[in-house]
Amino acid sequence: MRPWIVHTTLVAALALAGATAATAQTTGSVTGTVVDLNSRQPLDGAQVTIVGTQLGGLANAEGRFLILIVPVGPRAVRVERIGYATSEQRVTVVAGQAARVDFQLATQAVQLQGLVAIGYGTQKKETITSSIASVTAEQFVKGPANSAANLIAGKMPGLAVTQSSGNPGSNPDIQLRGISSISASRSPLVLVDGVPGGMSTVAPEDIESISVLKDGSAAAIYGSRASNGVILITTKKHSGGNATLRYDGFISASTIYRRPDFLTAEDYVRLKGEGWAFDNFGTTTNWQDLLLRTPVSYRHNLTISGGAQNTNYTASINLENRQGIFELSENHDFTTRANIRHQMFNGKLEAEGNFVHSASTNPNSGPDYNYIWRQVLIRNPTDSVYHADGTYNVRSTYFYENPIQLLNETTGQSQDRSTRLHGTVTFRPLQQLRFTAMGGTTESNSLTGWTRTLNHPSSAGGLNSANRGTSSSYDRIAELTGTFQQNFGDHAVTALGGYSYSDRVSEDFSASNTMFPTDLFDWNNLGRGDYLGQGKASMSSGKSDRKLIGFFGRVNYDYKNRYMLMASLRHEGDSRFGSGHKWGDFPAISLGWRISAEPFMEAVPVKFDDLRLRFGYGVTGMAPGSSYQSLTRYSYSSSRFFYNGNWVQTLGPAANPNPDLKWEEKRETNFGLNFAVLDSRLNGTVDVYRRETVDMLYSYSVPVPPNIFGSLLANVGTMQNNGIEAELSYDVVRKPGFNWTTSVNWSKNSNKLVALSDSVAGLVTNPCFWDGHTGEPIQRSITKNCVGDQIGNFYGLESVDIDSLGVFLVRDSLGTSIIRAPDAKDKDYRNVGNGYPKMNFAWNNTARIGKFDLSVNMRGAADFQIVNLMNMYYTNPRNTQYNMLKGAFDKVYGKRVVNGDLAYVSYYIEQGDYLKVDNATIGYTLNSAALGRLGSSVKNVRLYVSGRNLLTITGYKGLDPEVPAGGMSPGIDQRDKYPTIRTFTAGVTMNF
Repeated sequence: MRPWIVHTTLVAALALAGATAATAQTTGSVTGTVVDLNSRQPLDGAQVTIVGTQLGGLANAEGRFLILIVPVGPRAVRVERIGYATSEQRVTVVAGQAARVDFQLATQAVQLQGLVAIGYGTQKKETITSSIASVTAEQFVKGPANSAANLIAGKMPGLAVTQSSGNPGSNPDIQLRGISSISASRSPLVLVDGVPGGMSTVAPEDIESISVLKDGSAAAIYGSRASNGVILITTKKHSGGNATLRYDGFISASTIYRRPDFLTAEDYVRLKGEGWAFDNFGTTTNWQDLLLRTPVSYRHNLTISGGAQNTNYTASINLENRQGIFELSENHDFTTRANIRHQMFNGKLEAEGNFVHSASTNPNSGPDYNYIWRQVLIRNPTDSVYHADGTYNVRSTYFYENPIQLLNETTGQSQDRSTRLHGTVTFRPLQQLRFTAMGGTTESNSLTGWTRTLNHPSSAGGLNSANRGTSSSYDRIAELTGTFQQNFGDHAVTALGGYSYSDRVSEDFSASNTMFPTDLFDWNNLGRGDYLGQGKASMSSGKSDRKLIGFFGRVNYDYKNRYMLMASLRHEGDSRFGSGHKWGDFPAISLGWRISAEPFMEAVPVKFDDLRLRFGYGVTGMAPGSSYQSLTRYSYSSSRFFYNGNWVQTLGPAANPNPDLKWEEKRETNFGLNFAVLDSRLNGTVDVYRRETVDMLYSYSVPVPPNIFGSLLANVGTMQNNGIEAELSYDVVRKPGFNWTTSVNWSKNSNKLVALSDSVAGLVTNPCFWDGHTGEPIQRSITKNCVGDQIGNFYGLESVDIDSLGVFLVRDSLGTSIIRAPDAKDKDYRNVGNGYPKMNFAWNNTARIGKFDLSVNMRGAADFQIVNLMNMYYTNPRNTQYNMLKGAFDKVYGKRVVNGDLAYVSYYIEQGDYLKVDNATIGYTLNSAALGRLGSSVKNVRLYVSGRNLLTITGYKGLDPEVPAGGMSPGIDQRDKYPTIRTFTAGVTMNF
């Protein structure tokens, strides 16, 4: 080791030791336990604070807490926890000693004084003036979760969480308060401990709470990234007391939620005897059984935490293996996390470091499982997988391939790695003043490879192929904030100011080759393919970067805990904007009136524990998804032409310049009401909002010349969303050893596409654009979005009957005449439904009876339609080349079986309303007393069994009405999507 490093280390160690010794002479600590008043069970996660200071901690799994470096003298200690009444006690802190105080909390449906994570800080629930929803670990959906989204599915109105695929590598789709953009990102901004991340950045077991900033006044502090809302994830940290060890683990088995009922070999033989032109190849094969399996998945999470007088730590390891219901499909995930905090100088200086590393591997990413599933469904059940000589049985029918051959002869692997390092230093020169500096990096890498062997259907003539690709991104973030908090008699003021900087550099590389002499090398010897020598091999690479800088400030004012105001402003610049709009401003204001604190409320017969009106207005933005969109761009063509003895690559324009390109701007107004009565057993919230997105990004057709390219990305679209959200919870039973809480939430949203043109800018486009597609052989777009109408309208032929030949009869363009579907023209396609759910709702129940706990979560959607593409393609018996659903021989309109060409008609558009029993979990807890009698060192053990996607109540005839509900073409149930699953789990949680 170099001498200067040793010298510096010794000096730092001596200084630190001296500071620690000096601190011990003027401070002590506070320790104790927090338990339930009735059950005497420890209350993990209870928040303990020293009143009038920034000092505090959380109770651990044993209910113990430890607060370090507490100034000597008499101190008030307050305990707060969701579902319990606040308790406060006084102790005297002696230098160098630990003052003990124990708490027994009484249950309460709502905890008004709990702290909620907001942008760049926390705020008491009772003083919040914006629309912010928060869920703590105690309130999460019980049972196993793939990501943070599963923990809050159905837990808050306005946030729709949709799991439309059973693929083990897929995550739920999240949408907040409807669709607000045409082409920009529609995903919320996710911050994990203040750093941008995703819903899968940390393991669900490591999450302490999740807050969602729903309206513009709450989210505007994050500027041009916040139009889709902001999700704040706070991870668990050591809460004081002795070192603890926690283990969470489960094992689960899954099945396909609902099997499509296709014809069997016996059906083929019977139907052929009835005169139908089915081919009988003489064998019996259940193609679904060959692809489907009962997958077994597991997860292990181990967390250790502890700390001394000034330093505490938390570290966890999470290992998960998720198998899919399709053979070979699976994902392996590994995540490790560490947090360390240290205080010094009488608690005035605190340093915190965070480390998260995640690795995800898909060992069989090569097969296209969706396409293989389609081939499984349509394959003749009297056909065989192999010929007698062991070779694959291949048929020459168009779009008809051996699915087992596709599965076995495509190999692939993908690996994703991410490492996050960030640290925070907080300095408190005064009790009222706090300065924080945070900085960190996130480095992500992806490596993929795939091979199609010589036996693959596309490798005829020795054209086996392989590909290798890699991508990486490097993000840096730095933030400086200062917070001042002071009470002046009846007035309370909190002021925040800050600076934010972030940048990202992304790179990618890919290479492919074909015609290898052997399959032995997979993708690991690309140079051996003959296409390289022929000049046909492909290779590509790219690099981009972007930067963002923001200055922001916020003021919170509270008078007598009765009248509240919040005002914020963010001034932000983004390199992705055009030269004329590099910087923008994002203001917000919200007001609150706590009516229940008014003196005149004492005369009201009903006692309100909380009655609060809120109003908020805020402006947020959404930046273009890619860099360099405002610049003139050129690209080289993928083909070459022969000129003067040489192959020449052409260069041509790829985009027009637009110096006025900027962020999409969302202006949102929100009115809200909070109430709590009956000793806070009954409580609820209501929010009414209006969102207007202006300057939406859209690609317009422009003339060439004077432009160099035929389209221009510009900000001229406008969209509106209007909605209402309501939530009500009730503490049904509150008795010693038995409590039951039920809650319901409901939201309704409507949207309208207001404009797609700007006459001032001279950009005019068609009033409608198409999205979504039926696929072959119908080959039609499904959704038509028009100015003045809502997003997601299905435009098809409105079928009303079927003729004597089995051909659909449909309305013409005027709706006055009935014509045959084959005779319909493009103009006859009409609005026949909408795929965007207008309402979402949920019903959550949690109960504890003695040592047993039970939770049941239900959620659903209503007032929308679904295009059932599986029925559209597979209930028409005219094409006997392919297998079909047994329902293909049901009479349409009660008259006769379909005998016409495949057609996109409204008969295949169904009502999608559903109510789903999404999760049910029952657990049993052994406490330390029971385990102690067995001589165990385990503090407590919880055993549980859980079921997900248990039951769906719906009139929809497809496999599952939970289909993608976002984007410009919602409500399309694809015929070949990875089916949804039902999962049963057994798990255990152990605290040592």
